Order: sequence, then C-alpha cells, then structure tokens
Amino acid sequence: MANEKNKKHHDLRQRTHDRVDKIMDKAESMKASGQDAMDRITDKAKTMKGNADGYISKNPEKSVLIAAGIGALIGAALAAAMMKRRE
Repeated sequence: MANEKNKKHHDLRQRTHDRVDKIMDKAESMKASGQDAMDRITDKAKTMKGNADGYISKNPEKSVLIAAGIGALIGAALAAAMMKRRE
C-alpha cells in the first residue's frame, strides 16, 4: 500500500514536472516571438524616420506648414475639450 502511494506520488510529480516544462517552453517561444516583433517594429520605425528626415530636408517650408497645421488642430481640439469640460 505504501509502495502504491509512492508510485502515485511519483507519477503525479512527473506529470507536474512535464507540465511545467511545457509551460516554460511556451514562455520561451512567446519571448522569442515578441522579440522578433519588436525587432521588426524597430526596423520599420527607423525606416519611417529616415523617410521623414528625407522629406523634411527636401521640403522644409511645406514641412513647417504641415507641422504648424497639426499643432493648430491639436490646440483647437484641446481647447474645445477643455471648454466642454467646464460646462
């Protein structure tokens, strides 16, 4: 009877270890996948930055006007939100 309990205990322990190993493997896989995605996003951001820098260098006046327009839109949206909040 004690031998049977030991075997059940051993089997349960082995199944638990197997499941923990599977979870650890999945975590490692997810970490690698997340790192790959982060690397792709970083590369894309660098490319976009390079493209934006090139556009700004070729079209400085237009870039300033676009930036001013975006700033004015953001300012107007914030002002409208603040006015609405006060009501």
